[in-house]
Amino acid sequence: MSRKVMRQPEAISEILGNLLKRRGLARKMAQYEVFEIWEDVVGSTIAKQTTPQKMQGDILVVAVKSAAWAQELTFIKPLILKRIREKSPDAKIADIRFTAGRL
Repeated sequence: MSRKVMRQPEAISEILGNLLKRRGLARKMAQYEVFEIWEDVVGSTIAKQTTPQKMQGDILVVAVKSAAWAQELTFIKPLILKRIREKSPDAKIADIRFTAGRL
């Protein structure tokens, strides 16, 4: 009669983490995490004038209240990208596109 080898059970978080990595979803989840931390990244004043809308590949598309805000944010885009990379390094967001429109 053969003996069964007992293994330690794996944590569900470890199993899910490995599955997400294998399926390539871990990066996508990190990218969408930026939606949750947006106000922390840009501050409350800018957050009130903007809303992250969607991801297009590795580009974050952000709706802004007006063209003037879009232009202003374009000037500080490098700083915003730096803050995103500090707070969510796995997101791998390459660029941000600001579009004037509905929030």
